[in-house]
Amino acid sequence: MSSAREQFIEDYLLVVDNDRDAYSEIMELVAKHKGNVSAISDQLREEFEEYISQVAEREREDGRQVGGDLIAQMLFGWGDSTFDKIARHFVEKAGN
Repeated sequence: MSSAREQFIEDYLLVVDNDRDAYSEIMELVAKHKGNVSAISDQLREEFEEYISQVAEREREDGRQVGGDLIAQMLFGWGDSTFDKIARHFVEKAGN
């Protein structure tokens, strides 16, 4: 059985690896940061957390406080090492 962290990474990669636009954006990010895993990881985490904040806030504003709180609780706080592993995946795909 995989851990929640491993499942999050697997799900994140499944979605992004199979979406042409998202994949292209991350490959551009890899090129921009010249394969620097830490820089890529930081940007991926920041973008993900900003998006989740927007979704959670939208739910709260629409009167779904618990839904917004659940989204935030479940999707924040994965830590640097989680996004480092995601970044490393894309750096390896790019051959850097």
